[in-house]
Amino acid sequence: MTRRSRTAVVVAVLAIAAWCAVAVLRPRRGDPGPPIAGTAPAPARPAHRTGSAARPAAPRSPFAALGPAAEVTISGHVIDVRLQRPVGDVEVVFRDDLGESSTTATSDGAYAIRLVPGVYRAFVRGDRVVSVGRPDRARLPAPPTLDTAGVPDEALMATVVARGDAEGVDLSVLGAGTVSGHVTDLAGRPIAGAVVRARGAGVRPTLGSDVAESADDGSFELRLPAGAFELEASHPRFAGVASAADAQIALQPGDHLTPTLTLTAGCILTGRVINRDGKPTGDGAIERGGGQGALDFVPAGRIEPDGSFRWATTAAADITLRAWPWKSPPSPARQFACHDGARFDDLVFQVADRHADLAGTLVDQAGAPVAFTYVDLAPLDPGGIAQQERTDAAGRWEVFEAPSGRYRVTAQADGRGIASAIIVAPRDGVRLELGGTGRLEGTTSRLASGSFELALGTCLESIGQIPVNQARRLVTVTGGRFTVDDLPACQLSFNAIWHGRPVSQTAAIPSGGTARLDLDLGPPLTKTVHGIVRDADGQPIASAVVVATRAGTADATTRTDAAGGYSLKTTSGTSLRASARGRVGFAQVGGANIADEQVDLVVAEDPAEH
Repeated sequence: MTRRSRTAVVVAVLAIAAWCAVAVLRPRRGDPGPPIAGTAPAPARPAHRTGSAARPAAPRSPFAALGPAAEVTISGHVIDVRLQRPVGDVEVVFRDDLGESSTTATSDGAYAIRLVPGVYRAFVRGDRVVSVGRPDRARLPAPPTLDTAGVPDEALMATVVARGDAEGVDLSVLGAGTVSGHVTDLAGRPIAGAVVRARGAGVRPTLGSDVAESADDGSFELRLPAGAFELEASHPRFAGVASAADAQIALQPGDHLTPTLTLTAGCILTGRVINRDGKPTGDGAIERGGGQGALDFVPAGRIEPDGSFRWATTAAADITLRAWPWKSPPSPARQFACHDGARFDDLVFQVADRHADLAGTLVDQAGAPVAFTYVDLAPLDPGGIAQQERTDAAGRWEVFEAPSGRYRVTAQADGRGIASAIIVAPRDGVRLELGGTGRLEGTTSRLASGSFELALGTCLESIGQIPVNQARRLVTVTGGRFTVDDLPACQLSFNAIWHGRPVSQTAAIPSGGTARLDLDLGPPLTKTVHGIVRDADGQPIASAVVVATRAGTADATTRTDAAGGYSLKTTSGTSLRASARGRVGFAQVGGANIADEQVDLVVAEDPAEH
């Protein structure tokens, strides 16, 4: 299989409690006691603003209708969603293209900030916690680079549309730990200028604190959410970390780890990729062969926009590489005898001059070309090759090494929708048109005011499921109602996440229209639960122990009376467990908005099986 041939969907469980899954496509070249929402927050410290020039007197479109002097108040709490408790004395930041506005949450985690209406990216700064986001799928593997070290990534921050006053806009964080390590060579000498990156846990800190540069003494520091990580290090004179085992860490909130990363010389290959006329090809993939076949290649590195590349390995083995730029056929493969200290400089990979097997243009609903957007192909017939390509500035895409047969072709662009089609190779002049976007409106049954995070999943099309690009959206709820614009027009699956608790939903989003639904979100409902506990023969059991639990923690406990009856106060969604005579039984408290609910249990299972 080629760089375009291997498509793997990796489902990463979100580290924020039960955050939704995110699909990571790996094709040919790359492709990896809480406060109650809606309660009034305690007064927060005044907001301050940093950044570029002062704001204009009037708000920007599309909010001009609010008036030239309009400001809105956004308030809520900072919540550690793993521990389900508020976090105080941290900085709450709302960022837009003019700079940052910020305030400090009070000791109970409450904040309030006044803003000019607009679209903001929200995050939290603090010593004990980090804001995190779900990175989109990586198209090309690449080592860590200095330009990402400690640099905030707005794509990972939650988007907040501030149209009017909104309460309960809660910001999720995770408890953080610190990794203060050193980078050395095999002789124990410190290495300065190494770029260290932590990968794992399915999320990244929004402030880029998972990437750092080593100082003159080899020291570096990372701030990470709790989880398991692999540490990587990139340096011009070294191929990577000598021992993979030394690079594995497991972090808990409040931890301070001090690992040492030892770099080895390894095998480094550098050079350039050119067209038949000798000019640089532009960016794309360096691929490594994994077998004897011409198609048995996987993405292993990146070609830079100027056609240059650097590829390294710590393995001592014969390595087969080839170059495959975007909109180009692959170069011939070459083999290299790698060993520790091996250097192959000024290499040249030249691609052939040939026609594409599939080609076309990607446009939006208005017919405008969509530039620099990925197009994914999945074969529907034996012998086909899964691939990804990328459009150029004119929206044109070309696919090489596509054996004859049927292919499912998909593409998407934020704010413009998704395109999908089945085409037969070879073919030129394919026109892919994005399907546009629509609106989702709805109500929240248990959340009068507040916010929830919308995490997109897939679009279900007639030709299959299409993973949707990731974007964090904080959706505000006012009067039990919400609105979300610019969703891809399709049968859309998503998770609505309130305080780390996801609710899975699907909605048919019409192009240019509105879909409506009700979400069961908000604080649990308090209710009285009663019932009868019986054995497998249907006989009531006296003195059986009944426990209501939520997230593994006991919420209420009682015993049955002589007639097997019980009654306790708990909340919607809790789990019930009854035990007696060496047996257990289970049930679930419903989510219906009723004050009194009957739940009977049958004690018949062996507790050793649970």
